[in-house]
Amino acid sequence: MGYIFLARHGETTSNESDINAGLLDDPLNKKGRKEIAYLAKALSKTKITAVYSSPVFRAVETAKILARPHHLAVKTLEDLTEAKFKAKFVGKKGRKHILTSPEAFDETYQELQERVVRGFNSIQKGSGNSIAVSHGDPIAALLNYVIERDIAGKNYYVLHPDPGSLSIIEAGDTPKLVLFNFHRRLFDNY
Repeated sequence: MGYIFLARHGETTSNESDINAGLLDDPLNKKGRKEIAYLAKALSKTKITAVYSSPVFRAVETAKILARPHHLAVKTLEDLTEAKFKAKFVGKKGRKHILTSPEAFDETYQELQERVVRGFNSIQKGSGNSIAVSHGDPIAALLNYVIERDIAGKNYYVLHPDPGSLSIIEAGDTPKLVLFNFHRRLFDNY
């Protein structure tokens, strides 16, 4: 059994400008590279056996930074891809999330969650610790699955990771959320 270190890609200009990037090749901005460099340093002493990423550019860029200290190649995993926006919303201002704006997506929340859980299960089959890099809605769907956030028969949008944040899931028959939304700024006020 190992741990899966779940990271959201670093901040991009689209994140900063409240734009729906979807599958656009949106690179990390300066702040995003700094956030991920911090996570890479924090994880550098942890034994990591594999690094997985959504195939979307900003996630791959993030995964490469996180993989560097471990001298590992990044494996892309389609199931970690961003929630599938309808084309008319991509590149437009006004961030959309799959539970609060389902009309903006070509997949349902249930389809997104099933896809991301399938990816998580394939990562769990490996041995040792892994890093997986994805996007806000897919990470929220996976974390909701892991902690069973079904309240009175309804799913509530209660989790959403910050850009450049890290979440950790203990893999196994009953996955457990170990850490949620860890990032450099957590310690700024202490």
